[in-house]
Amino acid sequence: MKSHSSKIPNYVKAFFESCEIDEKINRFSFFMIRSDGVVLYHNDEKTSSLSKSSVGALLSGVWQASKALSEFIPRDLNEEGYRLSFDTSSQGIYIVPISTDLEELYLGLIYHDEVNPGFIKNKMREMATRFSEFLNQELKEHRQSLKIKNSVFDKNEFLFADISDAEMDRLFAFIKN
Repeated sequence: MKSHSSKIPNYVKAFFESCEIDEKINRFSFFMIRSDGVVLYHNDEKTSSLSKSSVGALLSGVWQASKALSEFIPRDLNEEGYRLSFDTSSQGIYIVPISTDLEELYLGLIYHDEVNPGFIKNKMREMATRFSEFLNQELKEHRQSLKIKNSVFDKNEFLFADISDAEMDRLFAFIKN
């Protein structure tokens, strides 16, 4: 699994290079972060690396604290995925988890002066879903290529699995002479 996790930054880069980000979202700062606060993507290059890493750590910390608090909430069988919103009617912070088998990832948005925050929150959820589907497809293809590569050199399989004793004797008959 670790080899797959190490490829996630490459998949993040490929995703954001290949998709068209809605202009309503792109005008604000949004981040893709790991659960440890490491920023994998940030759309605003004007922000210094120090503040970018600080924002990543803070977004992750807010999510982790909220997740811990959610343990006090009685669980429903039809549980919908959690999202985190700290906002007023026109500005705020919004965090959406990204569904992946490897590690916890989040999309975080910091917005202001927005007339329709529900719209951009919906766009963030859509982007999280698209990235999740993209990542799962890429990982599936990566696993298949590894499986094919490893099956050629599988140490558990014998090169001559169906060879009989008589064939082995004929194969090495020259040694006896």
